[in-house]
Amino acid sequence: MANALAGADLELLHSTLVEKLKAQFPQFKIVEFYREEEERRAPSQQNLPALILDLPELELDPEGDMCTEQLPLVARFEARVIDTFNQPNAKLNIKKLAVQLAYYIFKNKRFHALNNSAVGHATVDAIVEDDFFPELDRFEVWRVDFSMQLGIGANIWDETGEVTPDNPVFSYAPDTGTVNADDYQQVMP
Repeated sequence: MANALAGADLELLHSTLVEKLKAQFPQFKIVEFYREEEERRAPSQQNLPALILDLPELELDPEGDMCTEQLPLVARFEARVIDTFNQPNAKLNIKKLAVQLAYYIFKNKRFHALNNSAVGHATVDAIVEDDFFPELDRFEVWRVDFSMQLGIGANIWDETGEVTPDNPVFSYAPDTGTVNADDYQQVMP
């Protein structure tokens, strides 16, 4: 059952983010999630600039409960932009890369392939200098934090077989129901 969990597909979410960011930012030599332990050391000079992605938190989102019986979560992502410090304008260049990344995430909120009801739009939460990792102390590192709402599990409304209407309609009692379908009027003509 756990392997066949409906709703947001975390594997697809990760691969789509990597694919889209690689395509948009060819200057990054590395774009990946979760570097292996032996790779967590500082990237070599030929692998810079690099974009290292992480999903450190899946936060419960009671405000995001859409009454679908899906587990509402907020996925909090960290994207570290890493580059060398020993080049002209290094401090300005790293900030520019981080802002370009944040702008792309802001502008492409849904990352297209993820456009379903179980994955919400991306929200940029912060663009900050990141001095957290000691192994990166000889590099310029900026972090772009962004988040997405996720729905995990089956949506009970998908099982009804009914299609959510694109054009809302209304009628007045007692002329309601499927037998009076012709009496309904469009909300917005």
